[in-house]
Amino acid sequence: MRNNQCQMTNDLKQELRHLDSVEINWDATLAAHTSLRVGGPVSCLLSPHDVAGLRLAVQVLSRHNFPYFILGRGTNLVVGDSGVRAAAISLERGFSKLERVGSSGSIMVGAGVRLSRLLRFCLQEELSGLEFVAGIPGSVGGGLRMNAGTNIGAMADVCAAVLLLQTDGSLSRVRRSQLRFSYRKLELPRGAALLEAEFSLKPAARRSMRQQIRALLKTRQQKQPWRLPSAGSVFKNPPDDFAGRLIEAVGLKGIRIGDAQISEKHANFIVNRGQARASEVLALIHLAREKVSERFGIQLELEIQYLGNHINV
Repeated sequence: MRNNQCQMTNDLKQELRHLDSVEINWDATLAAHTSLRVGGPVSCLLSPHDVAGLRLAVQVLSRHNFPYFILGRGTNLVVGDSGVRAAAISLERGFSKLERVGSSGSIMVGAGVRLSRLLRFCLQEELSGLEFVAGIPGSVGGGLRMNAGTNIGAMADVCAAVLLLQTDGSLSRVRRSQLRFSYRKLELPRGAALLEAEFSLKPAARRSMRQQIRALLKTRQQKQPWRLPSAGSVFKNPPDDFAGRLIEAVGLKGIRIGDAQISEKHANFIVNRGQARASEVLALIHLAREKVSERFGIQLELEIQYLGNHINV
């Protein structure tokens, strides 16, 4: 999406307007759709009601060579102040499947399902393996794309398969053995949309699951900034170290540029203290990278995603 000079033509707009089962919000401001609460507009925000609507939208956008991305819940996303000339696609409305597969430990989950809802379902069904998502915001699709997790587990550990929509409109179910997971990342074919996932879980007592979840939530509340908007961990942890420790060691914990601040509670979080701008967030990202590189010779790698037309991070 970076440095993209695409313009949405009238022909493209007309084709999108005539799509069935797709709601369209033109020039939607993404500050309202991201957890950090910063960011300018996208060309349009599309909300398909079902697979058919999504397939048609992707085919139209691809035919016009117009860029698009799956928005998810916007929990690990920073959007530039000037926005991005692209179509954002939300799967929240039409991709909310959540069901158990027979009497096995497998469940099928739509990409738009919130992780908090998924965890409640697992508790109800007494299926263990996803307790690590406790307190992680966002959707199943976003969690998979980021291979979300903690030191006790990650999405890659329990994902059995995913259903993908390719840019040509075809659907493909990809088994775990064919998926390329890595630290905080799942590689997918360019332009592919993740629609649903199958998770392989194990039976467990609800009481023990609830105890583990409560312990995880307590730890998160103690160590992470919960009361202010953020995009989660900004940087990936380098091998055998922690990004937050490095940023704190160079004296940046609590530093503020405008209303953007490196959290006083955890230095790998940038929080919005009111009316922060994306440019202020980016300034803190560059500052942290520069100081850590100077002091430790370590190049911090982003865990969050940045979308914008002009600035590279």
